[in-house]
Amino acid sequence: MVNTAKCFALLESLKFDKALANKVNNTQTTGSLESNLIILQKYSKLDLDKQLHELCLEYQLTPDHEAKIDPELAPSVSYLVRLQHVLHLITRNINFHSDAKEDLISVAHLKLCIQATQELSYYSLRCQLHEDFYKSTIFKEAQGIGKMNPTLLHLSVKFFVNLLPIRQFHIANSMELVQRDLLAAIMSLRVVDDDPHLDSAISYLWQQESRADFFRHVLLLKASPLGPALSKVLHHQLLEKLHSPQGFASLVEALQQTPNVSSTRNAEIIAGIVARKGYSQGAQERMIQQVLEYCKFYLQDADKMCVGVLSLRRFYDLNERNQMLIKDILFNHWKTLTEPEDLITGLILMDHQELCNRILLWQHLFCSSSVACLPSSLLIGYLPLLLQIYDGLPLEFPARQQISGIISRCLDNREREKELPAVLQRLFKWEFEEESPWKSLHPRVLILPSSETSQIQIKVAHKDHQVDHDMGRILPGLLISTTHNSLTCNVFLVLLSFVVDQLKLKSSASVNFISSETELKDFLHSKYKLKLDLLIALNQLVSHQPLRAQLVTHTREFLAILKDLLHQRAGEEDTSNHILLLILNLLHELLEGSEDLQLSESSKELKEQLQQLQAKSLNPLIQQSVHSLLDILQGAWQPSEPVKTQPFQKARSLIEEKQSHLQVYGIQMIMDLLQKKDPATMSQGHLVIALALTSLKDKESYTFLNCVRLFVALVHVMESEVLDKLSDEYLSDTTELDHRMVVGEAILKVAQELGPLCYRYKGVLLNCFMHGSRSPVPEFRMSAFANLAQMCRLLAYQVQNFFQELLQLVNSELTNGEYVPAKRAAVLVLAELLNGMENLLDYQEMLLPIYRLLRAIEAEESCDPQMRQHAANGLKILNEKCRLMIQSSLKEQSLQKQIKVLGIKDEATPPRKNRHILEMS
Repeated sequence: MVNTAKCFALLESLKFDKALANKVNNTQTTGSLESNLIILQKYSKLDLDKQLHELCLEYQLTPDHEAKIDPELAPSVSYLVRLQHVLHLITRNINFHSDAKEDLISVAHLKLCIQATQELSYYSLRCQLHEDFYKSTIFKEAQGIGKMNPTLLHLSVKFFVNLLPIRQFHIANSMELVQRDLLAAIMSLRVVDDDPHLDSAISYLWQQESRADFFRHVLLLKASPLGPALSKVLHHQLLEKLHSPQGFASLVEALQQTPNVSSTRNAEIIAGIVARKGYSQGAQERMIQQVLEYCKFYLQDADKMCVGVLSLRRFYDLNERNQMLIKDILFNHWKTLTEPEDLITGLILMDHQELCNRILLWQHLFCSSSVACLPSSLLIGYLPLLLQIYDGLPLEFPARQQISGIISRCLDNREREKELPAVLQRLFKWEFEEESPWKSLHPRVLILPSSETSQIQIKVAHKDHQVDHDMGRILPGLLISTTHNSLTCNVFLVLLSFVVDQLKLKSSASVNFISSETELKDFLHSKYKLKLDLLIALNQLVSHQPLRAQLVTHTREFLAILKDLLHQRAGEEDTSNHILLLILNLLHELLEGSEDLQLSESSKELKEQLQQLQAKSLNPLIQQSVHSLLDILQGAWQPSEPVKTQPFQKARSLIEEKQSHLQVYGIQMIMDLLQKKDPATMSQGHLVIALALTSLKDKESYTFLNCVRLFVALVHVMESEVLDKLSDEYLSDTTELDHRMVVGEAILKVAQELGPLCYRYKGVLLNCFMHGSRSPVPEFRMSAFANLAQMCRLLAYQVQNFFQELLQLVNSELTNGEYVPAKRAAVLVLAELLNGMENLLDYQEMLLPIYRLLRAIEAEESCDPQMRQHAANGLKILNEKCRLMIQSSLKEQSLQKQIKVLGIKDEATPPRKNRHILEMS
């Protein structure tokens, strides 16, 4: 039994300059090594050769290997052998894995062990590496201290593999660099000798230590300028561990610990590493499975999901085999619902959490990005299934919104002329058994609420149960609940065209004898079900208000469909009047709101067909609708007072909504009405100002920034009223600070819109911001000074009457103010005032005080750098304007008077290309 207290006393007498905590003393490496070696020689009982022999016996090195190690070859070799022997004695006589009192050591002794291990790793591992590693900056400091001895390095590797399992040594990542040096030593030996013991050493680092650290160390070593042999060994290790279980997750964890690198950039790097053409097909398929497992595990972490989804997309783009594998995985994802194995009534196929997780996974896979996610064409075959699940989920479930986004993404990415009509036609006809069959819920699968009100379950229903696939109700309801108004318009036009095509098809004149109720049901379903679904869908979509605004941009297509329907009605007497009434009423509303559409060529071409329809139709509703349309097209129709005010009232109702996108839509409508000089809107100017001031208090930046645009549009109609209301709101002390700052931005934008014409309101504008610059709130003062700077630039020639007060405000802020941003804004006032001066001679009294103040700020070295920069910019502007003024005065002095008699010795001028018409004749 060795007295470990003496060993610790020996370690206390040593100086570990290469330990991580003592890196500052690296300059005295040689002296400390020699002094440490003297101490070890003095207090060690065994000779150096015997110490080496004990180590070789312990770590199973043969006598031949031991003979290749000369411990007296260099001081560094003697030092590492002696220090290794001391640590060997400590670790063999103290049970670090025990919690018994007699096995516990003090914190000071544990710190000594850690520092000794770090010191030993430097001399026994880092100084013994392959020569190529020293081309890297991380190992360059150890170059030349020792020469690589493969046998000695092999002994050190075995020693550290036995030492590192002591978990107390890993406090605060103390062994991180030791592990890196150990991996570099193993790779160095791999180039020289492929010993099986090296595989066990690598296996230890991979299985027992952090796998993320393993990848980070391998990538760090690969980044060095290595030779072909070493690069090949490291590359082989990287690929081998990457395709082993949990390899992908470990690689992601390693790279995501890199500071100052965005998650998107990390995703690009990782996807470039794992998805390459050079890997075997089997390796690619295993990696795809790993990536999918990773995505399922980190389903709630969007940054980590980005890595998995981008990697899957890169795999998908590599080859067709990967595409088939990913398609099979997607199919198996919903196989429980489309092809359940057991059809026992009441059997729970999927619980609430599992369904929500699967929907969330698909949202990440298909909706996370336009380029980094799987192609939406893969979703086409699952549209019936997704729509049925959407219909079965309660309205308040987040999963319902997620699945709605998936379906909208799929439909929105379809080509509008051919692809979208084909998808919708197949969906409404419910024709799935074709070359590429679509997936839908099994007829006996039912989505029901569970015993808990906020949960659902998917069960096997009774054998007589049939799944509902009412597309005329489900799809329009989904589109109306979203904000994809352009997609809603496209779907409406496609369905409308589809109805017209269905009306062209002539039904069979003869009907076979119906002998049972089932045959009657099948007959009615085949003859009327499709048309009924289309009518229900169109009725729902027509009631959606944003659709009508979208149809204004697609009037040509809408009118083409109407013409086709009218032409079809001329040849078919039994055409559905309902569809025609629906389109005519919609056209009536579009014509009422658009004079351009009334005067278009397409509308004029409709007159003849509408007149024919009015003469032939016996339906009084159709006659009345056609009559009103003809009145509009012929200019005889005059809108009533409610109709005149309808656009303004609609815009007002939208502004009063709570959703920001509706508010902004209403604001844009008001701006369009103001631009068109709409009488109803012009007469309600004060109401518009009140609406704008109310909306300006909204916390959403999207809303209040558009309100600022509305004030800019209003100022052309009501200059004084807008500025008075805004200035009163700005100066009100009872208003919230954030709102007052937004009002200040609105005042500035309005003044900039008026330009030089705002001189009529200079008193209101300047006094408003000058009053704000006296506020006790530093943030508000800063905002007021910044706005005042822009106003001074705009109204430089009107500032004489306010100059002394303005200069006093700036001096007061610079002298007494403590808020640096406000001081910067105060200096900016003077710089912008100089920028707005056109003729310096008109501002002689103001220039000297401004120059002195800016010069003093620019010369003060202890002043804020940004303030000095503003002052320097102001002086630069003043210098440039002075230079231009002097140059212009010199030019005036250098002018010489000449007396010239025209017509005598005039130089011939070449004829102009664009001559006057009289000259040409």
